[in-house]
Amino acid sequence: MLKIAVFNFKGGTGKTTTVLNLGAILATSKRRAIAIDLDGQRTLSYGLGFDGQTPTTLDWLQSKTIEPVATSIKNLFLIPADLALFQLQAISDLFTPALDSLQGFDLCLLDCPPGLGIAVTQTLLTCDRVLIPTINEPAVLKGLSEAVQLIREDRPDLPIDVVRCRYRGRLAVAKQADEMLQKAADESGYWLLKTKIPENVSIAEAIAPQQPVTKYAPRSAGAKAYKQLAQECLSIWGI
Repeated sequence: MLKIAVFNFKGGTGKTTTVLNLGAILATSKRRAIAIDLDGQRTLSYGLGFDGQTPTTLDWLQSKTIEPVATSIKNLFLIPADLALFQLQAISDLFTPALDSLQGFDLCLLDCPPGLGIAVTQTLLTCDRVLIPTINEPAVLKGLSEAVQLIREDRPDLPIDVVRCRYRGRLAVAKQADEMLQKAADESGYWLLKTKIPENVSIAEAIAPQQPVTKYAPRSAGAKAYKQLAQECLSIWGI
């Protein structure tokens, strides 16, 4: 099972939206995927129709035998979040045994909260790759640089992929940010994905009916972009 941590220090960069939509596309008849909501805000759980459901991620981390819930998307499963994740404390590794307990999955997407709490720290130490969604603005990229540096300190060889979300290519600042990202990619050794997820109203609207954008508005620019992102990730991740 390939374990992907979807992480950024900063909130509002598209982490949860990317987990939901990427998971929905990558889950197929030949590929079983599981999404794990590690954010006490529970946006991913809500977006998949399971906010307030039990068992939760907290139960999973506390070594309780649980069954992930089947979502409305074939072969996409979920472990919903718990508000108490904000208060999670640990002196031992919770994630290795918890992840080892998940059987029969090809891909695991871990939706990390912003910041650097216990859940994020342990996820970054146990995952196989990191996917960092970022907004293509120079001011936001400072947080990206810090996130990459943090990961490199503990796991210098961990593969890191960066995807540009809420992309507005017509802005002059976007070109400047693209140049900054590519330069940083060359220096820091992360992979800057070619696919750009545009600022798209359908992506934002899809959360209310609790659907991926590919189902809510399959012909939208957002749906097409996430399908393209999925293909690019498949070619890189080898699943």
